[in-house]
Amino acid sequence: MVNMETSPSNKNQSPNNKKHKGRTGKERGSKFYCSTCNVHCPNETTLQQHNSGKKHLGNVANVQRRDKHALSSIFVGNLPKLAQIRAKMTEEMGSFVEGTENDKLKADLTALFGSYGEIVKIIIDKKHGSYCIIEYKTPGMAQVALSEYQAGKVQPFYGKKLQIKSRTVTEIKPLRQIRTESELDKDNIVALLEEADDDPVCALNMVDAAISVSDKVRRQHQEACTRLQTQLNDNFPFYQVALNLYGSAATGLALRDSDLDISLTVGKEKRLDRDDLIRVLKEKCTGVSHVHVIPAPGQGTITRFLDGISNTTFDILFNNRLGVANTALINTVLSYDVRIARFIRLVVYWRRVVLGARFPKQCTPSSYSITIMCLHFLQHKGFLPDFFQTSLITEHKMIYDLDCSFITDITKLPPPSQDLNIPELLAGFWSYYGAEFNVETQVVSMRGVLNKSEIEETSKDTQHHYVTLFKPSPLAVQDPFVPTHNLTHNVSLECVVFFRDVCRSATSNWIKGAPLYTWMLSGISGNSAGISGDNSSLQGDSSSIQGDGSSIQGDNNVSMETEGEEDGDKTPVWGEESVSVGNKRSVEEMEH
Repeated sequence: MVNMETSPSNKNQSPNNKKHKGRTGKERGSKFYCSTCNVHCPNETTLQQHNSGKKHLGNVANVQRRDKHALSSIFVGNLPKLAQIRAKMTEEMGSFVEGTENDKLKADLTALFGSYGEIVKIIIDKKHGSYCIIEYKTPGMAQVALSEYQAGKVQPFYGKKLQIKSRTVTEIKPLRQIRTESELDKDNIVALLEEADDDPVCALNMVDAAISVSDKVRRQHQEACTRLQTQLNDNFPFYQVALNLYGSAATGLALRDSDLDISLTVGKEKRLDRDDLIRVLKEKCTGVSHVHVIPAPGQGTITRFLDGISNTTFDILFNNRLGVANTALINTVLSYDVRIARFIRLVVYWRRVVLGARFPKQCTPSSYSITIMCLHFLQHKGFLPDFFQTSLITEHKMIYDLDCSFITDITKLPPPSQDLNIPELLAGFWSYYGAEFNVETQVVSMRGVLNKSEIEETSKDTQHHYVTLFKPSPLAVQDPFVPTHNLTHNVSLECVVFFRDVCRSATSNWIKGAPLYTWMLSGISGNSAGISGDNSSLQGDSSSIQGDGSSIQGDNNVSMETEGEEDGDKTPVWGEESVSVGNKRSVEEMEH
C-alpha cells in the first residue's frame, strides 16, 4: 500500500518554482508516501520506520478487517418506505408504534435472508432508509444469497423487487486534518488550495471542510453537554441546572480546535455557589479534569475544565443570557443562506493565520468580531437583509432591559442572491475593509452605517446598569444587542493598519489573477505578500473588482473607488492625518 513513484505532477518542476517554495516532505505527491495512513515521509528510512510503527500496523489491520467484512456482506437496495412498513404493521397487529419501523424491517429482512446463512448484523441507511447492508458470518453465505438473487429465486419484499449486489468499499481520499492551532499554518492550507487552483469554489470548499468541525464531533459536543447537565442535576437535585451551548460551537462557525462555551442557569430563586460547582466538577463528574477559574473582563469569571471523554475544553459562564441571545441571532442569519457560514469560517481562519502570526491574540479581533464584520459587509453590499426591521419582528424579547428582538422568520425576508460565490465574497470583503470602510469615523454594525461620535455621545447619556461608556479604538465593532459595547476595544493600531494593508494586498492579487493560495494567504510570507504600504486605495481596471469576468458589487453599486474621490482627487478613506486614538501616531508612520 506504499507508493514509491514520483507523482507526475512533480516532474519537470524547478526547485525554485515559487508555487512550491517552502514545501516540505509532507507535500502532495512526495516520493515516500503511505496510502494506508495518508502519510508523507521525507525519506525512505522514515517511511520504513513508519511502516513498522503501531499506528501503521493498526491501520493495516483495520483495512484487512474492513475488507473481510465487505466479503461477508451484501448490499440490498429498493427497500420499502416507512408508510408501507406501517401499513403492514397495522395489518398484522392492528396498530403500530412510531419508532419501531426499523425493528420490524430488520425482522422481515432476517426472515427473508436468514435462510441463506447466519446473519451477524443488519445496518439500515439512517438518512433515507432506502438500502441496507446485511453481513453474514462467512463470505460463502453472502455468495449463496447473491447466487439466489441472480437466479431469480429471491421473493418480492413488500411487493417490491429488491436490488442485491456484493458490498464494495469505496476509497475516499482523506482531507488534510487540521486539529491544533500549530497546524493552522500556510503549508497545510496551501496544499489544499493548490489541489484545485483551477476551481476556486471547489478549493475553498475543501479548505472549509478541513478547518470546520464535523457533524459527528458537534453531536459528541452536544452529548457531552447533556451528560454533564445530568451529572450536575444528580448532585444538585433542587437547582434545575440547565446547560446551553452558545458561541461558535453552537452556530457551527467554530474551527477544529475551538473551545466550547456553556451558559449555566438554575431555577428561579435559586443561587448556585461557584465553589460548590467546582467541587462537584472535580469530585463527582466522570471524565472531568483540570478544573480552574479564569477572569473574563466584562463577563465575570469563567470556570474552565477538560472533558476527557470528548477531549474538549469547556468554559462555563453563569447565566450568560446575552451570549445565548447572540447565538440565536447568528444561527438565524446563517440559516438565510448556506454560503454565509462557509464564508465566515474562511475569513475567521484567514484572520487567525494572517494576524495571529504577527500579533498577540488579545490584540486582534476575536472570531465573534470577525463574524459581525462579515455580516456588516454582506448587509452593506445588499447581499444580506436587515434582521432588525421593526415591522417584521413578531417576537419581542428583553434581556436586562435591553431590546434583543430580531426577525426569526426568514420566510418574510427576500430570497438570497444566487449570483455570487465564496471567492467573490472573500474578494469583496477584502476590498471593502481595505479601501471603502472609513475606520476613523465609522462603526461596524448590523444596524446600518453608524458613526463613532454618535455612539460615544449616546453612551454618555445612557443610564443603564449593563451599558457602559463606549470605549474608542482604531477599529470599532458594535455588539448587536448592547449598542455601546465595542467588541474590538482591545485591538491595537498596529494590528488595524496591518489588517487594512493585507486586505488591499489580497484584493490586488485577486485583480491580477494570481493563484488562489496567493491572494487567500496574503500577508503570511516574509515580505507580507507584497504589501505596498501606501495609503491610497486600490484601483482596478474599472470601478468594480474584476476577476474572471465577475464583479464584486452589491445592490447599492458601491465600487472600488474611495469615498470623497471626485474629479481626480484621491482622498484615502483612512486619511493621512493622525488617528485620534491610542498613541496618536499617524498611519503613515505606522506603515514604515
